[in-house]
Amino acid sequence: MKARVEGWVGAMVCAALFCAAHPAAACSPGKVRNLFAYEANMQAILDIEAAMARAQAANGYIPASAAAEITRQARAELVSEADFDAEYDVVQHRMVALLHVWRRSLSPEAGQYVHFGATTVDIYDTAAILQIDASLAEIDACLGEAITTMSTLASAHKATPMIGRTLGQHAQPITFGKKVSTWIGEYDRHRERVAELRARVRRSAILKGAVGDYSGLGPEAIAIEQSFAAELGFDAPYPADWHGTRDVIAEFGLVMGLIAKSHQRIGQEIFLLQSTDIGEVREALPEGVVGSSSMPHKRNPVAPERLVQHGRSIPRLGEILADDVVNLFERDNTSRLAPVIEEVAVESTSALRSLAGLLEDIEVDADAMRRNLDRTNGYAMSQRVAFALADHMDRTEAEALVKTIIHASAESGTAFADALAADPVVSSHLTRADIERLLDPADIDPQAVRQVERAVEAARK
Repeated sequence: MKARVEGWVGAMVCAALFCAAHPAAACSPGKVRNLFAYEANMQAILDIEAAMARAQAANGYIPASAAAEITRQARAELVSEADFDAEYDVVQHRMVALLHVWRRSLSPEAGQYVHFGATTVDIYDTAAILQIDASLAEIDACLGEAITTMSTLASAHKATPMIGRTLGQHAQPITFGKKVSTWIGEYDRHRERVAELRARVRRSAILKGAVGDYSGLGPEAIAIEQSFAAELGFDAPYPADWHGTRDVIAEFGLVMGLIAKSHQRIGQEIFLLQSTDIGEVREALPEGVVGSSSMPHKRNPVAPERLVQHGRSIPRLGEILADDVVNLFERDNTSRLAPVIEEVAVESTSALRSLAGLLEDIEVDADAMRRNLDRTNGYAMSQRVAFALADHMDRTEAEALVKTIIHASAESGTAFADALAADPVVSSHLTRADIERLLDPADIDPQAVRQVERAVEAARK
């Protein structure tokens, strides 16, 4: 990385490299929102122009003195929002307005060589890429924070039994830690996706001229673009022009949409698990939060509902970015992506912060989980009984026998354990102690506990 990386771009590169190592700074929607504010955005543009000038000077295309002055004067305070807006009202072109105002602070030589051979889309698309990269650095830190919280929760409840549900019905017992371990695996894969996406983002600084063939950028244009990317702290840029395709920007929206769908699924499940009729978990709400304006007893979900909404809105925004892949010819586009990129980045960070906060303080009611397990009279453990009997008889016959006993038990109201013990075939193979153990949901298979531990270990690696 060149020593002259400074200003807004320097801060973005710092975020990209170090945010994940500083948990206290993790998951800040405000930090991401600030990347897109006028002053920060303007500083990005000026830093990109300065990086381009240094790259051009290093390759003998413009005077080093001009590049040095452009770098010194690359300060957002020299292009105030009021001055920029006034100029834009006249020229109706954002780059021309910027250059008109900025050149007032440049010497004639520097003014001549600023934005030399470049085109507006090179600068603004590179700025968007820098913003996406810095946003992804923060989002990756948020994902890491969420996984850490999930890992703590899963480890604490790796042997806390609860009913597993399929198609809305009681299926077989699992542990709450097992449920959370599936989230860990899912979000660990999201971190892999973000890392893969960032690798492509960091090859997407671009300086290829008006139609993407380096026209106007001189005989060393390719070397200049490579130096330009290095000045920004980015990797070697893609050789092919991507302005007309924008697939990497689209991928950003689509990956954020997929992550948001995971938020929605978890939010919706916690929404249901804390419902009055299930009551197995509770969202920890700050003191003073009101559940209902007219029903004092209600404890309405807050973060789960927010996560469900993020899962609906962020993918729709991602679709807008994906639509821009279908573009016109070499450079023309009919969209204005910057506000959408900003909204996706800010909302994605906000959603992850809500998720981490929800999971960090969630209250798990093991007693309610056990009560719900017992609602089906032990029938949820029937597979274990059938498998135990299959050690002594044909498996199909064992399953049929257990099913018959369940029906008889349900009709008579007899406890499942008593019905099993009273059956002569069952009692010839299983003692009462065997039956009690098989029907005990707290008798967790060691493999199930190990599964949770492995998921936590894999995420930590």
